[in-house]
Amino acid sequence: MNPLVLHANVRRAACIAVAATAAWSSYPACANPASAASAPHAESFDYDHQKAWHIESGHSQSPIAIRSADVVNAARASDENDRIAVHVGQTGATVTDNGHTVQVVPAGGSATIRGRHFDLVQAHFHAPSEHTIDGERYPLEGHFVFRAQDGRLAVVAVLYREGAENAQFATIVRAAKRDVQTPIAQFDVAKLMPGDIDAYYHYLGSLTTPPLNENVEWYVLSEPVDVSRDDVAAFTRLYAHNARDTQPLDGRPLLRYSR
Repeated sequence: MNPLVLHANVRRAACIAVAATAAWSSYPACANPASAASAPHAESFDYDHQKAWHIESGHSQSPIAIRSADVVNAARASDENDRIAVHVGQTGATVTDNGHTVQVVPAGGSATIRGRHFDLVQAHFHAPSEHTIDGERYPLEGHFVFRAQDGRLAVVAVLYREGAENAQFATIVRAAKRDVQTPIAQFDVAKLMPGDIDAYYHYLGSLTTPPLNENVEWYVLSEPVDVSRDDVAAFTRLYAHNARDTQPLDGRPLLRYSR
């Protein structure tokens, strides 16, 4: 997962935040504003040679293997808002096959995550899933990348299983063309997320593609979403394997929230 750079004025604000947070010390668009369109994958990398990827620190990397033995049920405070609310509705978007994944950039959208406002920057997909749950790896995983005003990132991860056709996912994959931004009239995030988005696993991790910056908030939704076998096949014809290997938890808290 690597975020698309925002509009120039937001980018400048994010770069100010970069200076104060180690997680964004190599944020590519801060160094070269002209690279905004290619910034999400500015660094060349190969999924078949992941050990060659450069890691700045390496103790809080993503993805992880989520194991029940490591999970702690989160304690709930009476004044704490631990809900996730996504505010996107049906909006237009552009779709790009950027050489590493199929990426969707919406015309707008935001989320309230644990009481804080985030803007939806982009969504993209991996095959197979990057996170596993008790050893189970799903055919696909979607990453919905949100950024707060101070530059902090939150990623809502959705696991996809084979089942009913998902018309929204099929539309996205059909629109994907290499290095071309193809508009789609309708991008409905609700069709790509489960009905219950308040049940999730939460931990602090990193981007899952170079530069692998850390201090990223991860919210892996517990409930998977259906896509058809044809949906999976259409995506894997483009990317049969664009998933990073799971990384050690290294003693990080791994919390489970549910209603």
